[in-house]
Amino acid sequence: MSGDSADDDLPSSAPTSTLFRFSPRPHRATLVDWQPWGQAAFQTAEQLDKPIFLVITSSWCQWCHILDETTLSEPSIITILNRDYVPIRVDSDLRPDVNQRYNQNGWPSVLLLTPEGEILWGGVYVPPKQMLYYLGHIRRYYSEHRYEISEQVRELQDRRFTQKLTQALPSTGLRTLLAEERVALTDLPLQAGVVLRELYDEEYGGFRIHPHLKFPHPEALELLLMLAHHYHQPDAFERVSYSLEQMLDGGLWDKEDGGFYRYSASSDWSMPHTEKMLEENAALLRLLLLTAQTSQSSKWYDYARRLLAYVNATLWQPEVGVFSGSQSADEEYYEPGPYSRVSRQLPPVDTTIYTSWNARMIAAYLLGGQILQTPSLNAMAIRALDWLCEHMVHRGGSMCHYMLNNHSELPGQLADQVWMTRALLDAYDLYGRKAYLEMSIALMHFACEELLDVQSGLFYDYPENSQAEGRLALREQPLIENALAAESLLRMSVYSGRKSLKDTALLVLSGCLEKYRRTGIQGAAYACVVAQAIEKKWL
Repeated sequence: MSGDSADDDLPSSAPTSTLFRFSPRPHRATLVDWQPWGQAAFQTAEQLDKPIFLVITSSWCQWCHILDETTLSEPSIITILNRDYVPIRVDSDLRPDVNQRYNQNGWPSVLLLTPEGEILWGGVYVPPKQMLYYLGHIRRYYSEHRYEISEQVRELQDRRFTQKLTQALPSTGLRTLLAEERVALTDLPLQAGVVLRELYDEEYGGFRIHPHLKFPHPEALELLLMLAHHYHQPDAFERVSYSLEQMLDGGLWDKEDGGFYRYSASSDWSMPHTEKMLEENAALLRLLLLTAQTSQSSKWYDYARRLLAYVNATLWQPEVGVFSGSQSADEEYYEPGPYSRVSRQLPPVDTTIYTSWNARMIAAYLLGGQILQTPSLNAMAIRALDWLCEHMVHRGGSMCHYMLNNHSELPGQLADQVWMTRALLDAYDLYGRKAYLEMSIALMHFACEELLDVQSGLFYDYPENSQAEGRLALREQPLIENALAAESLLRMSVYSGRKSLKDTALLVLSGCLEKYRRTGIQGAAYACVVAQAIEKKWL
């Protein structure tokens, strides 16, 4: 390969901003003049009239490491990027808002943008030869068609400005829930179950969504559990248990070290991509625990304990009292055979602390403490929860998204507020500590003040920012986080007796209906919240 990136004398690190995380193996990617996502980079691009080279990576992603070691270590590519482009590097875990708007359906995502942040070209991992072609072609196209591109960008920005004005129009307040909306919500869990049955993979369990990828979709399986329990559909439970058996036996479960891999590149689970994420393992731990509770089978209790053993050994930080974010993929380490693991180091763990992911695992540990009757799980969960309350709260009243190098950053993201609120309410249910309820109320107060659109009855994913760059100028209203916000408001209304909280929650659930119909299997988490609301007579 022309980049010759495997040479022993290549640096594996360089004095670069801590926001940039590279492959742990030798590479030259640090020689690119990377800038973080922000106003300064976009202003530089506009002043120099250069397109932007954006790469979205992640510390756990093996192909992101390969991109650093190959394409981004090619000397001619480094020269072109530094001369003809403004290179921006984004870590998707640290900046989920950027990732949500620019990810090209995989990692690493590589994009060429206008100085205003509009996409000229985008794809996933690109080898050096193809990258040289794209860089040259887009640079020429940009130079030759600058006027037409500027006109198209201006039209896009005008449409966005009009949409933002519409979002900001004054409103008389939240309306009441319509009778037909209440009926639609009541019918929704059963309708969602019909959709899941159509998507279900009878041969290998799980769901057929993508022809070449198989994700576990634990929220969809949890909805089937709820249908089995509350709607007396025993075949729904059989689908859950069979799916878990296929994942565990087929390859999604690490039989030696424990823990679930993120997804498989084959329908029979036999080709896993071997990163292990705190978020996904939290969701699957919850599913295992609920499956054990429903079936009373020792097998599911045992697997729940084995998953807990992996998390405790690998992702728990005992000296701090919180959970790490992920363990990197490493296909060679996990390759079958007697010597693959013996001869290699454990894949590295990202010790960055993410609020929403920690909160999900905290809630799962609290559930595990009850179902497994293991008080030590509760103690670990409470320790982590208290740490988040002490170290991750921004002065503006919201949770920060992450802590890296002892600095907490990115406050106000809806996902962090709602997952933290759910964990706080779970802890309050167990221990009755007023501080947890008060903290949860404060977080939802922030969300209602800074993120709620009273016209649609839905929450935005982050606060208004008139200086937002590129596609971040237009906020989104994500379905899952809105459903969780509604769930929290409903629970708070029970604790406080305040009807206004329930009214707001029901309108949020109603506002999610149209999004749910367009979302597919990702809407299962929303259907779970609705099913719970029906069971507890909150509707």
